[in-house]
Amino acid sequence: MKAFFLLMFFALSCTRYAEFNKNNFTLEITPVEMKITHLKEIKWPVGEKREQKISQSFIFFVDLPKLRIEDLDYLIKERGVDSWIVRLIVERNSKVQDLGSVYAIFRPTRVSRILQTRGPSSVNLKIMYSAAYASERLRSLKCPALDHNRRITSVKILGASDIFSLNLSQATPYREKSHPIEINPTAFNAGQSLIGDYFLEIAPYNSQKKLIFSSFKRIPMYINVQSEQQMAISGCPDIS
Repeated sequence: MKAFFLLMFFALSCTRYAEFNKNNFTLEITPVEMKITHLKEIKWPVGEKREQKISQSFIFFVDLPKLRIEDLDYLIKERGVDSWIVRLIVERNSKVQDLGSVYAIFRPTRVSRILQTRGPSSVNLKIMYSAAYASERLRSLKCPALDHNRRITSVKILGASDIFSLNLSQATPYREKSHPIEINPTAFNAGQSLIGDYFLEIAPYNSQKKLIFSSFKRIPMYINVQSEQQMAISGCPDIS
């Protein structure tokens, strides 16, 4: 336990916090750095004896902007911003789809002792095939629903961990449904194929009034699923 708190101390002491540039109308937060890390494919054992594996999903972490406690308090009390909202976008063959969004509260009311002073430092997201998304029961099938027989053969993180700025301006309504982040990965249904480029966009947010305080800013890093392989699954109908 002592080693854990020492690790936390050194991590916080080395943290590079963003700064505020204020004027009467706008507020610039810079430098902001949001890395995508810990990308992992989730396998799905299928077939008559569960001897084969296809892909169920992939998961990853994305860092959130790092601000000092006093700056978070300023955003809450003076600007009406209480969270970050992160939107997931997928681009396939020049078509753009909004898969949904999650928000991270700066000062959660029900948290562990470790997180009493600030919210989470990262978001854990899971991108799922439709055949696995709806329920645990579907994920337990030996022969997946929706004729799913795909295995991801190429998935990687692209782009650079470049810094950028966020500019707060006039609030506008955000009418799309958004979910608070949880300890477990937040799941998104990406369809029957996961091939595409997955981008993350962030904005300052008021979770009570459903307002965003800037246009969404796309972070420089993204995830590319380049290819999948369709497999014949033993004991299941041949759909290849």
